[in-house]
Amino acid sequence: MSPSTAQPAWPGYRPWADTVADCHREFTRVARSFWLIPEIIPPVAREDVALLYCFCRRLDDAVDDAATPAAATAALAAFQNELTGVVPPRPLVAAFLAGAARSGLPLGCASALFDGMRSDLGPVRIDDDDSLIRYAYQVSSAVGLMLCPLLGVRDPAALPGAVDLGIALQLTNILLGVADDAAHDRVYIPRTRLAAAGIAPEDVIAGSDTVRLRSALTGLAGLAEVYYRSAEQTAPLVPLRYRHGILLLSRVYAGLGREAARGARTFGGPAGLSPAAKLHRLLEVFALAWTPANLGLGHPPRHDAALHRGIAGWPGTDPAAA
Repeated sequence: MSPSTAQPAWPGYRPWADTVADCHREFTRVARSFWLIPEIIPPVAREDVALLYCFCRRLDDAVDDAATPAAATAALAAFQNELTGVVPPRPLVAAFLAGAARSGLPLGCASALFDGMRSDLGPVRIDDDDSLIRYAYQVSSAVGLMLCPLLGVRDPAALPGAVDLGIALQLTNILLGVADDAAHDRVYIPRTRLAAAGIAPEDVIAGSDTVRLRSALTGLAGLAEVYYRSAEQTAPLVPLRYRHGILLLSRVYAGLGREAARGARTFGGPAGLSPAAKLHRLLEVFALAWTPANLGLGHPPRHDAALHRGIAGWPGTDPAAA
C-alpha cells in the first residue's frame, strides 16, 4: 500500500487518510533535519504530532503568503472559526480536532497562538522583557503545551519547563532573524535593552551601529540561556524515549543563539552546522542524558517562579508566579 493511501494508525483519522499521510511525510522529513527520530514516537501519537506540526505550519503559510495584512488577518480568522466550530472545518483542521479530542490536547492554547500571530501582522516594537516573554509564550510555548500530551507528558510539574523551552526557542529565533525581521519592520529586541546599549529600534531597522546592537543581542542570548537551563531541569519528567530530543533541541539552539549574538552567520538552523559542531552537540547531549538527574534519580530543582512573572496565571505557567 502506498504512503498516500495507507490507513492511519487511529481509525478515527480514516475520513482524512490522505491528509494525515501527507502530514506524516512532511513531519518526518522536518524532524530528521533537526536530528530527531520520529520513528520512536508510537504510530498514533506520531500522527497527532504530525497534524499539530502541519496545522501550525499552515497558519504560518497563511500569514507569510498573504498579499496584505488584511488578507493575513482574514486567513487567521478562517482557521480560528474552523477550530471553534463557527464554520465547517477543512480536512486538516477536522483531523486535528478529532485527534485533540482523543489525546486531550489543550485546544485553548491555540487562542494564544492566534493572538501572537496577529501581533506580527503590522510593524512590531517590543517595550520590555515582560512583553517579549508574553509574545514568546504565545507563538512558541503555546505550541509546546499542545505537544506535551501527545508525547505522554502527564506530570503538571513538567509544564513550566515546556513553557520555558518554548520561550527560549523563540528568543533564539529572534536572534537568528534580526535582519529579516528588520526588513519587515519588526524589532523584537526590547526597547529597554536597546536603550541600555545606546540605540533605538530605528537603528535596528536601518542596520546601523551593529557594535551596540551586538551588546543587546548578547544580553538577549543570556536571557535565552536562563530559560534553556530551566527547561532542562524538568527533562526527567519527560518520557525517556523523548528526553534526548528535548535536550538536543535545547543545546543546539542555545548554541545557535550564542553564535548569532556574536555576529556569526548561521544557515539552515541545526542542519547548517558543521560536522564537527554536530558531533560536539551529540556527544554533549549523550553525556547529559545519562546523568543521574536526567535519568530521573532524585527530584528536579524547584522551578524559578520569577521566570513567569510576565505570564503569571497563563496555562502551564508556574502557579507560584501568580
